[in-house]
Amino acid sequence: MNLLVDLGNTRLKWALEDRGTTIARGTLAHADATRVPALSLAWGALPAVAKICVASVAPLAVDVELEALARQYFGISPEFLRTPASALGIRNAYAEPERLGIDRFLGLAAAHAAHRRAQVVVSIGTAMTLDALDADGTHLGGWILPSPALMRDALLARTARVGIADGRVTEFADATADAVRSGTVNAATGAVERFRANAERRFATNPALVLTGGGADELAPMLTDAERRDDLVLDGLALWASSPEFVRGPR
Repeated sequence: MNLLVDLGNTRLKWALEDRGTTIARGTLAHADATRVPALSLAWGALPAVAKICVASVAPLAVDVELEALARQYFGISPEFLRTPASALGIRNAYAEPERLGIDRFLGLAAAHAAHRRAQVVVSIGTAMTLDALDADGTHLGGWILPSPALMRDALLARTARVGIADGRVTEFADATADAVRSGTVNAATGAVERFRANAERRFATNPALVLTGGGADELAPMLTDAERRDDLVLDGLALWASSPEFVRGPR
């Protein structure tokens, strides 16, 4: 069995898989002090695992903590994946391949494994990433911008009187909360539409649009033809863990 861990900027998602079948899974916020007790409770009940694969963009201290827990409960060290120039059918566009986040690479690999087509993968978490992928697995490159939630946090932190509260998306807002919600969601949606138009010109075909990440629900109503893929990074981790290309990469 393989334990797969997607360690993002704010959330940790894990899945225990055995020959393509998910046995157990969990999600928790890793930004507070409850992460160790929560993981201890969950992992202490799991059977032995042969391999632990981690895709991490979290601070080093969180990785070190996770490695200690893995040794405590499973007696093995996790393998922290590093982004390669080429693997799992994907050719990385970055001149310095390791600079592409491993979460982005794994998401592309999972999307390509599911459908070999021109596509744009949009992941909305703390940050929002957009990546273009050709049908043959060639990564064109991508964009990174704040998610709508992060835009709102930044606005609240740097303005004295906005006072962000829950708002709704509307064409012409007549209340501040609605104006902030509408502005941030439409800013993110506009970026997706512009990026997709760029990809369409390069591909000479309209690329499929794939949405993933914890913030995908907010943009989905604005991007009605988008396909939802939850746990895309975990899917990519499963591909990596079962592939002969798999490479160990200590932190």
